[in-house]
Amino acid sequence: MQLGVASDKMSNTVIEALIHSIESAAKFNPNDVVRPCAILWTDRDAQWQPVIPQLRRLLPQLLTFGKYQPDQRIGPAIWLRGLVDLALPDVELPEDTIPIVYLPCVSRQQLRTVQECPDSLKPLVELQYRGIYWTQKNGKDWTVEAFLVADEGGLGLDMARDSATRQALLGALSELVTTSVNRLQGRHLEAEDFDKLFSDDPAKDILLWLSEPEAVKIEWNDGRWSAFKSRCKADFKFDPEKDGELVGAELLGKREGPWSTVWDRFNESPILYPGVPKLLRHAMPIEMFLEASSWPQKNEEEEKKLRKAILGLENSTPADARECILELEKQHGTRREWAWAKLGQAPLAGALGHLVVIATTTATRLGGSSTTEMAKLYAESAWEVDAAALSAMAAVKTAADMLIVSKALNAIYRPWLEAAAEHLQQLAEKEPLPGHNEQVLEDIVVEPGGLIMFADGLRFDISQRLAELMRVKGWSITMSTRWAGLPSVTATAKPAVSPISNNIKGMSLGDDFLPVIADTEQALTTDRFRKLLASAGYQYLSADETGDSSGRGWTENGEIDKLGHSLQAKLADRLEEQVALILERIESLIDAGWREIRVVTDHGWLWLPGGLPKVDLPKYLTASRWARCAKIRGASKVEVPTVQWHWNSDEQVAVPPGISCFVAGNEYAHGGLSLQESLIPIMRITAEKATAKASVNINYVNWAGLRCRVQIEGAQLGLSVDLRTKVNDSESSVAATMSVDGDGTASLLVADDELEGTTVVLVVLDASNHVITKHPTIIGGGD
Repeated sequence: MQLGVASDKMSNTVIEALIHSIESAAKFNPNDVVRPCAILWTDRDAQWQPVIPQLRRLLPQLLTFGKYQPDQRIGPAIWLRGLVDLALPDVELPEDTIPIVYLPCVSRQQLRTVQECPDSLKPLVELQYRGIYWTQKNGKDWTVEAFLVADEGGLGLDMARDSATRQALLGALSELVTTSVNRLQGRHLEAEDFDKLFSDDPAKDILLWLSEPEAVKIEWNDGRWSAFKSRCKADFKFDPEKDGELVGAELLGKREGPWSTVWDRFNESPILYPGVPKLLRHAMPIEMFLEASSWPQKNEEEEKKLRKAILGLENSTPADARECILELEKQHGTRREWAWAKLGQAPLAGALGHLVVIATTTATRLGGSSTTEMAKLYAESAWEVDAAALSAMAAVKTAADMLIVSKALNAIYRPWLEAAAEHLQQLAEKEPLPGHNEQVLEDIVVEPGGLIMFADGLRFDISQRLAELMRVKGWSITMSTRWAGLPSVTATAKPAVSPISNNIKGMSLGDDFLPVIADTEQALTTDRFRKLLASAGYQYLSADETGDSSGRGWTENGEIDKLGHSLQAKLADRLEEQVALILERIESLIDAGWREIRVVTDHGWLWLPGGLPKVDLPKYLTASRWARCAKIRGASKVEVPTVQWHWNSDEQVAVPPGISCFVAGNEYAHGGLSLQESLIPIMRITAEKATAKASVNINYVNWAGLRCRVQIEGAQLGLSVDLRTKVNDSESSVAATMSVDGDGTASLLVADDELEGTTVVLVVLDASNHVITKHPTIIGGGD
């Protein structure tokens, strides 16, 4: 399942993974922090400098510190600062991008130590407070080697750590970054593997030349250009000078003979050759039988046909619409493998793949003879329909394409959604969902060392995506479900999943659906809720706090519900970002020593582009009326379903039938009774680090001046050591992190002699940079 369009670090080429990593550094929660003004990329040894020209072609927002060359977006610090602050007109940066400032031969420490910072860099010092660094998880600069081998944020490749391999890696970097990550996986990379990257690669050379004919000819020396021409004539029956790039593009598109290899190379990663698509557009021959996938205008024609066909579903029956979707998949499904899809030029073909999931699954209505059985069926697989609907919308970006997907969802998704909600409501009329006194407390309390994370609006299908990413990290996770408190709004449902729910009760139903504190009968305000948590022994942790991991904790994270109300149908495009932010927060808590994280939520939500239907409920019959629930005024009789209030079964709440709302114009809503709103996930996460911790010991720590030599017993692949003043804070490091050799030895050097005599902690880190054991020591010896 994929919510939105997210890059995978293992897809395509090294340079694409690099770009994704750099841009991901700027992910931020707009409700918590201000947008970073820049991404700062410090590179003390200038290891990445050979690939900056390639990156510059792909990242127009990339700026470089150096001698003034405005046409290359290179310049001194004061000039770069002006560009970041949009104060200079001579270079125009793309809108909606965050500038990336590459700083060769500059360390992060130089910028952090303002007094010792060179004058040439001082204009950039302030940017570190408004911007963000692209760094490893441990706070260190990304070296080339670290990016290749790191599991967290890197490519996780297996590479030898000897000097010959490191030298070969840096020497072949410009060739390496255009290599498919898949080609590097599954083997132990050594110097020879990187040396081979320099072997003859005519397919790549042809593509580079076609993409930028004049620039490449200037860049290559006469010898290389002559060799290139000879190779083209001999092996590809083509003369670059006499035939020119248009003929070359036509031969590329036809893919005959040796040109098929060139096409395969282009199709593997078309983003690396930005000039080729335009050439292909001009080079398409007028012939009856052409390979359609080669030509961008053919793809555009097929997108138009698909758009027209989906629009035609508007008045179809659900069965006919499903059949049409499956037929369209036969015609257009293969386009998702075309180069144009990889360039984002086949969005409807991408959305179609998710619509097929819906069409296939919704052919059978969601049944069940009880609410429990229905919940079981949904949790097993039916949630995939909701996930596919969101993914279909996230696959498109323009308003026109969003409208097309909306039409398709109304044809095949809405009927299933309505039928499922109506069936659940019929079952719940005979068998009401459990109220406060019937819900178990065990899954929403934790023992010491455990923390509860509340994520507002974490719908069940979204929790499945979160769980998928957790499993990739190797965490142990168990999933369960429970029914949300009714009405499914935060005021009622959040206290119901808190460990202090037994200290809360319901009296008469108020307009805001809030329960009261059992002892005092005061309304449960936010402040009182936190005081109850403290009385029960739970620390309340703000967004950036990690607390005392030996106790119990409660924290809150995520903005799914808030974004849903503000963005409505466009929420689909922000869910992947929200999942990543929740995952990042959980990881920081695990790193801080929490042994168990319990993720809970208050409610899910209904989502339907184009709008949920409206049902009338006269205002005079209600004391308060929300989108999907209402408080009935006095003894008024309403002609819509009613449910028991979670906190007091004697109080009734009006809810709309099916998926309808009391208020028009909602594409996103909650408060009523449906599986999407009412069946909520409980996630129990533990990070499995005990095995490594038990088998690794520090045999000895020996100092010779400011050099620390270490011997590790039970050394494993991927271990490293660091010297820190705080065990779990990578920012407190006083030395460069060093890998542990195969014989269990490692050596660290403290560069600052003023630290001699300081007490620090030697930490051993696993491949994921988690601390697995530690040993206190004094810099320079004297332990």
